[in-house]
Amino acid sequence: MTIAGSLKFNPERDYLVNAEGKPFKFKAPTGDELPPNGFLTGNKDLGLYQQPPEDGSSIEIRIDSNSDRLQLLQPFDPWDGKDSVEMKVLIKVVGKCTTDDISAAGSWLKFKGHLDNISNNTLITAINADNGGKNSVFNHLTGNYQEVPVVARSYKKVGISWCVIGDENYGEGSAREHAAMQPRYLGARAIICRSFARIHETNCKKQGLLPLVFENSKDYDLISGQDTVILKGLQTLQPGKSLQLVVRDPSGKEKATVTLIHTLNHTQIQWFKAGSATNAIQNAKLH
Repeated sequence: MTIAGSLKFNPERDYLVNAEGKPFKFKAPTGDELPPNGFLTGNKDLGLYQQPPEDGSSIEIRIDSNSDRLQLLQPFDPWDGKDSVEMKVLIKVVGKCTTDDISAAGSWLKFKGHLDNISNNTLITAINADNGGKNSVFNHLTGNYQEVPVVARSYKKVGISWCVIGDENYGEGSAREHAAMQPRYLGARAIICRSFARIHETNCKKQGLLPLVFENSKDYDLISGQDTVILKGLQTLQPGKSLQLVVRDPSGKEKATVTLIHTLNHTQIQWFKAGSATNAIQNAKLH
């Protein structure tokens, strides 16, 4: 098209003209996706290709138990089938909350292969709407303010589910998968906000987290970091069907019921029910 000098030129049908006035076409570029004679195999210490076995089910992946950079992943737990889930509000975030606020980069990246260790940076730079501070949230178990990961782990230890209340465009920035994996690993069940950054919303779905949006954005103001919320309507979860969130203050008194919407499709709902997209794929293989 460049040589023809016209956007109307069709390289599949039209011809160029050479210096002698004769029509011609360039040959389409070609390339080998794989070596035509296969990979050179041999001594693995020399970096040569090792042919995988036809059946790898008996192979054990072993990681040094003392490693702080590598850790085997365990499947996330599936939905328990109940219609509702009670959650503590771990943090009510105000203002911008990027994937870097949810899972910091820098020196933390050395732990990308160790989910437990990298989870110690979860939401440590997000701004708490209740006190305007960073890495300081209310612990419902102790009544004290502590670091976000510390509080999340204390809930996980005793089997308490939790959620995040977010502001506009929650999760903007890079497509950092750990920003969804870490909250899920530490016990989050839902991220509820005014609006989501598109890629982070999808990443949450893949990890079995429910990304939910206030139908009325002003309902964000009805919830504090010391509240408990009950999400209802999970047994009838369908694309386009809203959910209800009951909000209770620290004394247990019900103070509001708000409507939440979502963009989950049928496949993504199966991810939630299975516990993650990976779990759903594994279940499909087994059946």
